[in-house]
Amino acid sequence: MEIGTTVRAKPRTDHITSIVGAGMAACRLYGPAKTNVADIARLLGKSPASVYKIFPSKAVILDAIAGNFFEADLQFTASACGELASVADRLKAIALGQHRLMLRARHGDSQMFDLIVLAAEGNWPSFSDHLKRLQAYVGELVCTGIATGEFAPRNVDTAAACFCASIISLWDPRIIGTLPLSHCELSAHELASFAVAALRPSSPGEESMAAE
Repeated sequence: MEIGTTVRAKPRTDHITSIVGAGMAACRLYGPAKTNVADIARLLGKSPASVYKIFPSKAVILDAIAGNFFEADLQFTASACGELASVADRLKAIALGQHRLMLRARHGDSQMFDLIVLAAEGNWPSFSDHLKRLQAYVGELVCTGIATGEFAPRNVDTAAACFCASIISLWDPRIIGTLPLSHCELSAHELASFAVAALRPSSPGEESMAAE
């Protein structure tokens, strides 16, 4: 019975994947605003009705397309940090690496970048999930840094949330879309360094000043 359930479920999963793939192709051809379900169905060689059997609306399809793009193209991974031994350096690397992925999408995949701007503006589930994944990874690094003594002991979830909030301008497509083409990474590097420094233990002098 379990095998039968798996077999029946597989065509649905494949259909979802094919619709999302065709949707991405349509968005790149026509732009997310002009893409419609008929375009996606045509690229699939199917009827719009068959698409609506899986996705109830164009909005849901676009959210799924954005989610796929966030996961496949805009997810900076731990392996990309290389052999960085310092947790602070790894945290800075994810902040800047994620920023570069966003910049690359803006300059090299403009139609999909327009889609993730829409996702951010509408606070779609795909964008919320993307930020949650980033914050979870930051939280893992903060936890590691506290365990090794590199960062001061504190509530990990709060620290991760504050770190992400402090550098959100590096990750939010709405803000990145307004950057000048001559944008220099120096300012991004300074911002990431400043945010990482806030996690380090304070010196005795800094602690007394904070208390005042």
